[in-house]
Amino acid sequence: MHFMFEKEGYDHLITALYLRNDPYETSDAVFGVKDSLTVDIGKAGPEIAKKYGVPEGHALLTYDFVLVSDAETSELRAHNSKVALDKLGRKVKIVNGLPIPELD
Repeated sequence: MHFMFEKEGYDHLITALYLRNDPYETSDAVFGVKDSLTVDIGKAGPEIAKKYGVPEGHALLTYDFVLVSDAETSELRAHNSKVALDKLGRKVKIVNGLPIPELD
């Protein structure tokens, strides 16, 4: 099941969840299936059934999606870029999301 979330001020999230033991569980051609995206189907108990007007025992999937703010995303990208470039021996600073060579 694929999902796309958009909210102003937050980085867009496009992801998928995979049912455990489904024949397609291991077949995602682009990203591979991460354990954190593999889910089990539960059953709706009396409280959930009443709240959503579904029969008790109806299939139920629960998952907590987390959106990251645009500011947090920019900071994380800048940090990861700097770390990767440092490992390559490139001394840079990040300006507006782009690596700029640090000149001595």
